[in-house]
Parts: sequence; C-alpha cells; structure tokens
Amino acid sequence: MQIDDRPTSTFPLGTLHDGDAAYDDARISFNGMLDRKPAAIVPCTTTDEVVAAVRSAREANLSIAVRGGGHSVAGHCIADGSLVVSLAAMRGVTVDPDRRLAHAQGGAQWMDVDSATTAHGLAVTGGTFIDTGIGGLTLGGGLGWLMPLAGLTCDNLVEAEVVTADGSVVVANLEREPDLLWALRGGGGNFGVVTRFTYRLIPLRPIVGGRLRYPIAAAPELLVRVGEITAERPTAMMPVVTARRDPELGPVCGLLFAIVDGDDPEPVLGRLRDGMPVLADEVGPLTYGEMQEFTGILPFGLRHYWKGHFVRELDGDLMAALAREAVADEAVGASFVMLEGLTGAGRTEPEGGAAFGQRAATWNASGLGIWESPSDDDRGIAWARRVASVLEPASLSGGGYVNYSPADETAERVQAAYGTDRWSRLVAVKRRYDPDNAFRFNHNIRPD
Repeated sequence: MQIDDRPTSTFPLGTLHDGDAAYDDARISFNGMLDRKPAAIVPCTTTDEVVAAVRSAREANLSIAVRGGGHSVAGHCIADGSLVVSLAAMRGVTVDPDRRLAHAQGGAQWMDVDSATTAHGLAVTGGTFIDTGIGGLTLGGGLGWLMPLAGLTCDNLVEAEVVTADGSVVVANLEREPDLLWALRGGGGNFGVVTRFTYRLIPLRPIVGGRLRYPIAAAPELLVRVGEITAERPTAMMPVVTARRDPELGPVCGLLFAIVDGDDPEPVLGRLRDGMPVLADEVGPLTYGEMQEFTGILPFGLRHYWKGHFVRELDGDLMAALAREAVADEAVGASFVMLEGLTGAGRTEPEGGAAFGQRAATWNASGLGIWESPSDDDRGIAWARRVASVLEPASLSGGGYVNYSPADETAERVQAAYGTDRWSRLVAVKRRYDPDNAFRFNHNIRPD
C-alpha cells in the first residue's frame, strides 16, 4: 500500500518514508535476500510513541511490523507496504538485584541485558549472538547457554508490557492477563508490540567452555558421547554440535559448549577429549560475558535460508548423513549443519506454562544456509531444504524452531511447531488481542 497521497500529519513526527535520507538504513535486513519497502517506519523511544504509531497504522489501514534487533531470518521485522514500529532506540535495561529481576525495553539487544545483569553476578538465558534483539528471541523461545539451569528465555519472562492492536497498553503476568503471558512465552509477535520485558535472573556460577573441533568422521562418536554426558548430568551444558567445511581444517565437526552448573568440569572434558581426534581445543575458564561473545557478530546483508526440525532422537546413522550434507558442494558459502541440545530445565515448562511446545525433543537440528552471492541462491536454498528432509523422519512434531523459520515457512509447519492443543489456545488469545490480524508479519497465528 502506498501512502504518498495521505497527509503526513496522519503519522507521528519523525516517521520515515521512501525517499527520506534515513529510510534505507532503517529498512536494512539481516537477510540480504530480502529487499522490502514498508510504507512508513516510525522510530519510537517510549511506550507512548509506540501507542501513537500503532493507532496511526490502524487509522491508515496499514498492517504492522515490529523491528527490534532486526535479526529475523524471515525478515518479519520489515514488510512491504506496512507500518514498521521500530524499537531500535529503546534499549534501556534496569536490574533489581534483590528481587533478581531485569526490566528491558523492547529494542534491547543481548549485549545490553548481559552487561547490566552480570554487573550484579546475575543473568538470564540469552541469545548466543550478543547483537540479537531480545524481543524476537524471547517471543519465539530462546535457546542459550544457561538453559540447563534456568530454562529457555521465554520461561524466564515473568511480565511484559504490550501495546495491543487497538493501541491499548496491557501488562501481562501470572496475576493479570496470564493467558497473554503464556502466549508470549513462545507464541511470537502475534499479539502486539512488547515494549518492556521483565526477566527472572539466576546467580552466575563458574563457567568452563569454548569450542572443540574434530574430523568430520568423528561426528557420530561425538554425538554418542555428548548424549551420554547430558543424560547423566543434564544441568551441565547446552551442547551445540556443528558440521561444516572449515577454511583451515577442512571438513570438521565442532562442539561449542559452556559447563554452567559449577560442578567439577573435568569428567565432562575428559569424555570430550580422551580417545577423540581433537584438531583444535579452545576450551577453558570463561566469564559468562566472554562465553556470550564467543561466536562474535554475524554481519547484516549475508543471504540466509535456514530450515530444520526439533527431533526426538538422533542416532549415529542420521548424524553421519547430516555430516555428508554439511560438506556437499551445495553447502555454499558459510553454510553448516547445527544441532542445539535441549537439556536440563529447558525440558520443563515454567510456572504458568508456555506456548513453546517442543520440550520432548533432544535436539533442535537445522541446516543454516549462509552465503554472499545471489548466484548461489538456488543451491543454498535447495541444500537447506535437503537437510530438513533428511531430518524429517526423526522430527518430533513436523515443525522446526520458529525463530529459524525461512521466509517461505508454511502454515502447516508453523502449526506443527505447537501441536493441536497449544495452537487452539494461541488462536483464542490472538482473537482476543488482535482480531483483525494487524500483527501478521511473524510465524502467523490467524485469529480465524
């Protein structure tokens, strides 16, 4: 929808339109495959400004996209013809160390939350890339290094301030609007603009972590050993197993992990090193902040297509098949296979429950297609889809991690990620807070 004929007074002061100097910078996408032009972008600094933006969108009959950190692989934060509520300037974080709570504005990134909370020796499960926005990650689930002790990020969301589709401000917690809080814990951005997240924090313990690399042929044995470790000591770590072509080491499998439970790390480290053909060892004592920064920052503008499944179990044969795909010619650029383990508290719902519905899985397994040249688009997309098809027989529900959904994710896979009962409840919450589906640029839950 074009807005050139609309009076500019319809939109809040500072609204950006196509042709304005800051418009292109404000619409840049993490995923370089996407080049979308919203009708208007409204930079917000307060909840009142978000309210004004939402009301302006409804008056102008524009659907609403919400931009926080902007890391959506599917590009949900920028949509053609929409009004984008940009929270990029709303990054404030305050900590109540006595109550072990953090209050973060909706546009905060994990680096903002981590720096504020670790100053008090506290933290919450957060994204493993520190420039990821807290909003998208929290609302879709949130897998991170502290998950074995604290659960998913969404499990630690105890209160949220939400601007709903009619411009109302609603505070959701276990006492007030508990259904909305439940839906926000994994149900995505379907229900409004979250302008404040309040998280429960846990005390930090000594951490030993980093990365080990092995020849790709060791991938099945690595999977067995990691499975044994997490079965015997489920609060020790969230393992991240990868398979890829390394520019220096060649075809490798890797294990990125942090031992977070504070117990003796040596038995775990011994199982990962002894008798294993370790090619590179980058493991040692780390602060939580250092572990969070370990993966660095993935730049905007690369081309992305990610697809996978939550799987109930992975065996050696399936791991070997994934390893073969990881080094296939179609795995262009920096593409790789990634397995994120669901361990410890991540397998248990929090008080009040959560919309996130994949607790019975042992792994979130995905093909992450990442490349630079448009000429590689067809190969990269086909490769990620093939990895997902290899995983499909082991899928827990037929759906993947909604935070990794590609732009062409089907409605059937989105529904499968939740299951019938959770889906029905999510539809009811959506119908209550957004009956017209104004917030549709997400893994969408239609109110009808």
